[in-house]
Amino acid sequence: MKKHVKVYMKHFGYGEQDIIMDELGDGVAVDIHHIVLKSQGGKDEIGNLIALSRRNHDAAHLKLPDKVITRDYLLGVVEARDGEKAT
Repeated sequence: MKKHVKVYMKHFGYGEQDIIMDELGDGVAVDIHHIVLKSQGGKDEIGNLIALSRRNHDAAHLKLPDKVITRDYLLGVVEARDGEKAT
């Protein structure tokens, strides 16, 4: 299991068999997404991580012609979730 997934699961108390839901309300999450990509200096910290469904993860990476999820939007979701300014 990758480090960022371990960080996310530990923070929220998930076990390996738990089902994690998409934080945007789109069903089951299949990816823990770095909001600021690691290649752009993003860290494996909870304020930079969000659980996303496949469709939302693809939209966050601008891979869908009909849906775009911006970094600023995701940071806002994480700020609301954590009650503090996100990474």
